[in-house]
Amino acid sequence: MKLAFLISVQKDARHLRDLVASLPSGADYYIHVDRHRDLQHFERLVKGENIHFLTQRVRVIPGSLNEVEVQVALIRAALEGDADYLVSIDGLDYPLWSNARIEEFFSDAKDHQFISGIAMPGQGRAAYKYTDFQLLNDHIWQHGSFKSNVRSLARRVLTGGHVFKTLRIHCPEKTYTLYKGSTSWAITREVGQLILQEWDENKHLKVYFSTSYRPVETFIPTVVFNSPFASQSLLVKGKLSDANTLMPLTYVGHTHSPKVLTETDLAAVRDSRKMFARQIVSDYSDGLKSMIDAKRNV
Repeated sequence: MKLAFLISVQKDARHLRDLVASLPSGADYYIHVDRHRDLQHFERLVKGENIHFLTQRVRVIPGSLNEVEVQVALIRAALEGDADYLVSIDGLDYPLWSNARIEEFFSDAKDHQFISGIAMPGQGRAAYKYTDFQLLNDHIWQHGSFKSNVRSLARRVLTGGHVFKTLRIHCPEKTYTLYKGSTSWAITREVGQLILQEWDENKHLKVYFSTSYRPVETFIPTVVFNSPFASQSLLVKGKLSDANTLMPLTYVGHTHSPKVLTETDLAAVRDSRKMFARQIVSDYSDGLKSMIDAKRNV
């Protein structure tokens, strides 16, 4: 069983070094460093034949489609290798399980897709943000500037005119239901190939998500849960509540305001039974990392 870890990182090269060093040495690592950061700083600390830094990099703007572009670029790079599972994690994640347990988990997975999704139609107020047009969200404009004010005005005009996005996406080939998931998942090669196909060929789908709220959490789940792979994936039913329910592999703690994890979070991290914990930062979380290592390496 060959694993490929897909990592998006913007800061903390020292923690990235520790993260990669803590994971299986036989895996491949595909890493995207925000184009606004110094790539050489990361390359100096994280080295190895199985380390692959993406050379075509994106300036990551939270909430924009270019976050999905990063996901797709990492999948594309990983599919050039021979991995059986593609595991998407964040540069501030850290493993809670031993490497033997991680490898055994995926060896026993039998082509299951470890990606969660919840259908947004019927979610009531929780779906309101997903019906608003997020215009020009791929530009960084200072709050209060002329361009930023024009963008805000355009959004208010659409909302005031009762012009909303639908939660079903009508493309020439078929109609898709919008699903929300997370940035933490593990998928097989076949699902990765499907995602690339939709990204490369389905222009209508990309246009829809270019004006969507947080497409990084919806594009890939929407593709997966509107495909034959939905039956292999983790459908969440009922009403949208704690975002942790959409994170099959990763503990994120307080989801409304991400919190840097420290020694005081050890019990919550362990009780989560998740494979990873998120918001582990150098210096602040060093004590917690040592405690985790003491348990996972037993």
